[in-house]
Amino acid sequence: MKTFMIIVHSLISAGLIYMVIQQMGKFAELGGAFGSGSLYTMFGRKKGLDTPGKITLGLAIAFMVSSILTAFFIAR
Repeated sequence: MKTFMIIVHSLISAGLIYMVIQQMGKFAELGGAFGSGSLYTMFGRKKGLDTPGKITLGLAIAFMVSSILTAFFIAR
């Protein structure tokens, strides 16, 4: 079970890293160097999360749960 949890935790970690890097690419323009939030102040903030944001949030929650479970199974 330890090995399985470590593999699952590693896959979730890799997926979370990938999604965060993908979202950082949206704000990697020249304006991002001076604060990427300026776009939202001019045109108003978009309500809710887009699909990549929801996936990132789900992976972050899964990462936290996986961290706790992995620590539990390794300690047993």
